[in-house]
Amino acid sequence: MLSSEQSLELVLRRLAALGRELGKTELEKADAQTRLFGEASCLDSFGLVTLMADLEEDIRIKTGKTVTLADEKAMSRLTSPFRRVGLLAEYVVEITNR
Repeated sequence: MLSSEQSLELVLRRLAALGRELGKTELEKADAQTRLFGEASCLDSFGLVTLMADLEEDIRIKTGKTVTLADEKAMSRLTSPFRRVGLLAEYVVEITNR
């Protein structure tokens, strides 16, 4: 079970690591409002997929649960949980507490 704060920290930590890997310092300074895809994002589709895969592994290590972030439920939502960091963190809490 993850709290909102733990989930946000997990997402931000993984995003910062990805930023270092990609040489995108703006990802290291991300916050809950940081866009994850679209014109205002620093991530391309490959970067977003990498973030999801790495985050799934981080969640498994932290909680012992195996989750799939980009599943049918996530994709069919009216507001995508992949739009902003804060939405993704909220979605992580939701799926890890099922």
